[in-house]
Amino acid sequence: MLNKTSVLLVEDSKADAKYVQTLLDPLKFNIVHVTKLNDTFKEVSNRDFDVILLDLSLPDAVGLETVQSLKEKRVSVPIVVLTGLNDQDTALLSVQLGAQDFIQKSEVSASFLERTIRYAIERDKAEQNEKRLAILEQREEFMATLTHDLKNPLIGTNRVLELLAEQAMGPVSEEHATLLMQIRDSNKILLSMIQNVLDVYRFEKDINAVVLANICLREVVESCLREITPIATNRKIEIKTSFADTKLVHADALALRRVFQNLLDNALKFTPAGGEISLKVAPTNGCVCVEIEDNGPGMSADELAKVFNRFAQGRAGRKFSPGTGLGLFLCRKIVEAHQGEISCLSREGCGTKFLVKLPAA
Repeated sequence: MLNKTSVLLVEDSKADAKYVQTLLDPLKFNIVHVTKLNDTFKEVSNRDFDVILLDLSLPDAVGLETVQSLKEKRVSVPIVVLTGLNDQDTALLSVQLGAQDFIQKSEVSASFLERTIRYAIERDKAEQNEKRLAILEQREEFMATLTHDLKNPLIGTNRVLELLAEQAMGPVSEEHATLLMQIRDSNKILLSMIQNVLDVYRFEKDINAVVLANICLREVVESCLREITPIATNRKIEIKTSFADTKLVHADALALRRVFQNLLDNALKFTPAGGEISLKVAPTNGCVCVEIEDNGPGMSADELAKVFNRFAQGRAGRKFSPGTGLGLFLCRKIVEAHQGEISCLSREGCGTKFLVKLPAA
């Protein structure tokens, strides 16, 4: 059974109100009738309506004042002005003030009124969706600008920390140098999260998403591996590698670097101290396949089902390894932009394996 359309009829003429009610099929429409504008405010505050049929000549409001008053009170229900006035200027002004449509009572038929109501409701939905999308876009652009502006101070801070640790600005004890490098590594985690936000924005907007060239995937993976090796060594995590000779791939090296940085960071996050990470690059059926496996806590079936969703986050791997929930979502976007595949295998207590397949050039 279809849900009835809820109509608030605002009409002070009993004859006109009765006529409108006879035009609308009671199996399709549920009509509430009021005779004053003040009663309209009471009704919309107490229940939800799909549309308001509004007369412009009421005891407590006349002309366009009726539409203006509803809009000033932030009544969000779509309005169809239903009046005896034959005035095109009034019709245009009522729409400019926020009404969805304007029809004369003398022209009303059952099918015409029903169609007008349906169209008014759908137009209003479309307008509300456009407003929501505009707000979301403004928020995304603000976040992209903010995160971009946060990057440069962090990069500068890291360079200063490295200079201090290298004793370029004077003697520093080994203990202090280690502490400075730990601060730098924490900043790198933050920079990675900031870059994830920027990259997600770029890929969703399709702003120069990928710049393709023939590249060696093994070299990209090895470059990412060199970056995480000091952190793995510090935590006594062994990284076992197996790199077979592979064909080139037609891809964006910088974008794929983000993928493998995120996957390796993720493996480090969830691998316990003294654990093991396996990294393999090998050809597979016309593709180049990269496997990254850890012996961390693994994931539940529910977590695995959502692992590539935007803002998806599982249980924290380590307290000092926070995340935005965008890393794996970004990996999926980038791999799909390369016509590749990314998948995840995991069970609780049995670690996690990520597989990335990219077509060979």
